[in-house]
Amino acid sequence: MERLNDLFGPSKYLIVLDLFLQNPEDFMNLREVARRTDKNPASVMKVLPILVDRNYISLTRIGAKVVAYRLNKDNKKVKLLLEFLQKLEEEEF
Repeated sequence: MERLNDLFGPSKYLIVLDLFLQNPEDFMNLREVARRTDKNPASVMKVLPILVDRNYISLTRIGAKVVAYRLNKDNKKVKLLLEFLQKLEEEEF
């Protein structure tokens, strides 16, 4: 479920961010993010650097050319988003 996208309207940025919020422990490469969001890798590649620059996700180098992304759970805004989404889920039931 794309919770943020449902709440705030269609946005690739929100779809990708929501994927990381729903899977806070997962490391994902570009292709995995594209597959899980059902989006073109080229369009996902435009979003990932923005999320990294804003410190919502972190980038980890696995090899010379391979990188993986993961939710930055130390970011205060990310913590607030996780709390907000948890409360939102509680209210829906």
